[in-house]
Amino acid sequence: MFRSTRQISTFLLLTSGSLITGIVNIYSQDPVLSQYYSNTIYLNPAFTGSSGMPRISMGYRNQYPSMGQVFVDYHAAFDMPSKFLGGGFGVNILNDVQAKGQLSNLRIDGIYSHAVIFRAEIEMIAGLQASYVIRSLRTDGLIMPDGIDNLTGNYIGPGEAISDQTVGFPDFAAGVLFFTRDWYAGFALHHITAPNMSFSRSYREALPRKYTLNAGIIIPIFEKRFGREYLQISPNLVYIQQGSQRQVNVGAEVMRKGVFVGVWCRQNIRFGLGAVTAVAGYQDKKMRFGYSYDFNTSLPWITSNGTGAHEISFTWRFSKSDKKTKMGTINCPKI
Repeated sequence: MFRSTRQISTFLLLTSGSLITGIVNIYSQDPVLSQYYSNTIYLNPAFTGSSGMPRISMGYRNQYPSMGQVFVDYHAAFDMPSKFLGGGFGVNILNDVQAKGQLSNLRIDGIYSHAVIFRAEIEMIAGLQASYVIRSLRTDGLIMPDGIDNLTGNYIGPGEAISDQTVGFPDFAAGVLFFTRDWYAGFALHHITAPNMSFSRSYREALPRKYTLNAGIIIPIFEKRFGREYLQISPNLVYIQQGSQRQVNVGAEVMRKGVFVGVWCRQNIRFGLGAVTAVAGYQDKKMRFGYSYDFNTSLPWITSNGTGAHEISFTWRFSKSDKKTKMGTINCPKI
C-alpha cells in the first residue's frame, strides 16, 4: 500500500458497513498534495506574500475514491504582502479526514514572512509559521481485534468501552525562498520541535520533521514570425523527506493561451515509482483552476480501478494596489 499523504495507525476501521481490512504498519506523515503549487504557503511558508498581491487558495483531494471517503483533504489559504511588515502574512487551514471522519487532523497555520532584495533581479523571502493542530478520533464504528469471535469471525464488540479522543498541540515551521522573474527555489522545515501527537498521556508519538526542497523555472517559447509568446513550459522538482519516507517528485506543465496540461512522477526512494499524476486547467494573471488524477503504478493498486486520487484546486489573486510594497519589486512566477 502506498499513500502519498500518510499511512494510518494500526487498527481496523469500519465505515458505513465497509471494512478496510488488513493491519498496516505505518508512519505518521503529512498530507501531500499532487498539485504542489495549488497552495504554495502549505508547501513552503516562505511563499507567503510572494505573488505581490492578496491571494486566496482552496482545494479538495480524495484518495482511493473507490473505497468511499477514506482519505479526504480540504484546504484554504490567504496571504498578502505588507509594507508595514516588510514582507507578508498569511493563514492556512487544512483538514485531513480519514475513514469518513473516524480520524481527523485539523491544522490552522499563521505565517509571517520577511523579504530581502539582493539586487533588482533576485529576491529572497524567509517565512516563519506557528500552528495549532487538533487531532480527533471517533471510536464508534472501530473494530478492535479483541472484539472478533475467534470461532465464528463475527464482531461481538470490544472488551471495554473506549471513549472518543481529542488532543491539541502547537507546531512550528520555517522556510526560505529565492526567486527571479523566471525561476524559484526554496527549502522548508516543518515540525521543528517534533511535537507529541499521541492520544495517550503515557506514550509519546512524535510527529517527524519534514524537509522539503522545491525548484522550478518558467521557459517562454516565442513564435518567430510575430515575436509573441506562443508556449510556456514549466519544469519542476519537489523533494520531500519525513521520517523514513523519502520521495522525489518531478514534473512539467505546458501552457498556451492560459490552458495548461502537465505530468508529474512520484518516486518513493524505498519502493520505486509510486504514481503518475496528470493535471490540466486554466490560468491567467488573476486566477488558476486545476484538476488532477493520480494513477498508481505500484502493486496491488495498479490493477484496481478507483485507487488513485482526484484533486481540484482554485487560486485567485486580487488586483494589486498602487501602493508599493517591499515585496512588490519582483513577483514569484509561480502563482
